[in-house]
Amino acid sequence: MCPHLEALKPHSLSDLTCGCRTIFSQPPNNPIRFFERSLTLWCPSVAAHGGKCAPVVNKPLQRGESSKGGATEFMRGVQRRINGENMARQLINIEGVDRSFGPVDVLVDINLLVQDGDRIGIVGHNGAGKTTLLNTISEQSQDVGDIDYAPGIRIAYLTQIRDIDPESTIEEELGRKGRQFQELEEEIAGIEAQMADPAFYDGDWEGVMERYSELQQTLGASGGGNVASIAKATLTRLGLDKHPMDMKVSKLSGGEKAKLALARQLVGLSGVDVMFLDEPTNHLDIETTEWLEAFLKEFKGAQLIVSHDRYFLDQVCTRIVEVDNLRAWPWKGNYSQFLRQKVATEAALGDMIHTVEKKIAATTGALKQMKRANKYDKSISAKQKMIERMQQELKALRARVPKKRKPLILKLEATDKASMDVLQLDGATKTFEGLKRPVLNNQDLEVRKGDRIGIVGGNGQGKTTLLKIINGDEKLTSGTRDLAPGAEIGYFHQDHATLDFNLNPVEQIQKLRPDFQYGDIRAALGRFQFSGDQVTTKLSQLSGGERARVALLKLLLEENNLLLMDEPTNHLDMDSKDTLEEALIGYEGSLITVSHDRWFLDQVVNRIWELEDGIVTVYYGNYTDYIRAKKGLPPLAEDEVSQV
Repeated sequence: MCPHLEALKPHSLSDLTCGCRTIFSQPPNNPIRFFERSLTLWCPSVAAHGGKCAPVVNKPLQRGESSKGGATEFMRGVQRRINGENMARQLINIEGVDRSFGPVDVLVDINLLVQDGDRIGIVGHNGAGKTTLLNTISEQSQDVGDIDYAPGIRIAYLTQIRDIDPESTIEEELGRKGRQFQELEEEIAGIEAQMADPAFYDGDWEGVMERYSELQQTLGASGGGNVASIAKATLTRLGLDKHPMDMKVSKLSGGEKAKLALARQLVGLSGVDVMFLDEPTNHLDIETTEWLEAFLKEFKGAQLIVSHDRYFLDQVCTRIVEVDNLRAWPWKGNYSQFLRQKVATEAALGDMIHTVEKKIAATTGALKQMKRANKYDKSISAKQKMIERMQQELKALRARVPKKRKPLILKLEATDKASMDVLQLDGATKTFEGLKRPVLNNQDLEVRKGDRIGIVGGNGQGKTTLLKIINGDEKLTSGTRDLAPGAEIGYFHQDHATLDFNLNPVEQIQKLRPDFQYGDIRAALGRFQFSGDQVTTKLSQLSGGERARVALLKLLLEENNLLLMDEPTNHLDMDSKDTLEEALIGYEGSLITVSHDRWFLDQVVNRIWELEDGIVTVYYGNYTDYIRAKKGLPPLAEDEVSQV
């Protein structure tokens, strides 16, 4: 047998039950020409369906069916295999997709191919259409274009909004089934309805019963009849097995609710081909996020992931799709690689535009000289056509330049303070009634000028409580808190509790700075990307990202030299996070932040406080240094890239 054909065999010849067997068993001299003559015998589902298929003979194209599939695509696959290229199974093909809501275009001309093993991170600023893209693909709800699923693929969806019923118990919530079971159970129910009709057995029922058996096997392998127990096991691995199963969900913390939803939604992924995830790390602590990263890297199917968690995207993703200006731009590699490629591509694009502009200018100048010399011949016409072609090229190049959003302008200035000492905790102990262990257990901690401290630890360890103790909102059970004279605290709450939600942004700033004129307030809000009706909309009606920007502006306008920040990057898009990081790096005061954003901690902090079971362990350096120290690894050398 030809070695090329040997490499193409998906199964042994005995497994093939149609004309494919004839093709694979004959040794042609030219495999490409042979297959071209034998297209009508080949079934494109052989490799995907275990070698079991029916003959395909002169099958006409159906309405909406593309000639790019079937035999033509197989031919391309043959050539790719002969050329030594990867033959990954194509799961979803998106071509020319548009999506709008009323008169507003959200997505235009989206083209994307999802293959087996892809882990695609979808990024973009708030409002760019990331979640819309995810929903459009998963629901096949496009206005224009094609979204083609491979036959028989199963999907699952981990939503951004965790659909937890606060009045249910943990046991009841664990028993709820996710979307991955929906289509299976609906198809099973449909077949069972057919089986109840005696007329069903008068027709070709054997194939339907085979399908019914396959569905039952898939459901059983996915744990469809045992969702609660499987979810319980996952919950144990996530460290949330300490609560009784009859406990109301409403009594769990936000992080614990996120773990509960995660445990339930991750059941039944056996046999799932494509998983859609919308902000899967929201409200998860670092330990749980790392567990999820390992889980997703072991998952065999494809994944499409919307996330603002840059560290998570680095760890998990093999490709990045950037949603910007209504389009989806694909990039190879993880998030860090995407950033480097984007910078290089934009620089190269700028050079190309500059080169074409110079050529147009030079050709135009030469044309003018020829006209002045009255040389009206064929060369003049040729140069005019050349200029027109270059102008079209220039137009196309400029269309590829990303439109720059109005940047968030943020500069944090610390008030002068003579003392290097900022805060001292001695013998600090904090207990709560009903809690078996102390949040702080006889801890001595100090903060000095210029310290940038990141507090890490699992959900429920007391990180926010420690911030409140430092701020004076919570009193110590025993021990002392000594805030140095001249220390002025600015506090960023994760729930934006320093804001009055009954006010609009203008009124909020007026309340803080009554000395500001209206024009000054509008200018300040404009620097924080507020415009139009946003400035007169109550804070309660604004998005989380918009409220976060008002809270940051409030910090900017206050006098402080010690910033306490609780999850400051929540609800911020990538650009806003970058701006905040730059501002904090330039801040000359002290910073103490609670954050699950590992990328943020890497950029901003120079010390880590790890809080666990009432004990604070101090690590020097940023988050990566902290992880390396815990693993017994030396600090990174200059320009060395961490692999942990």
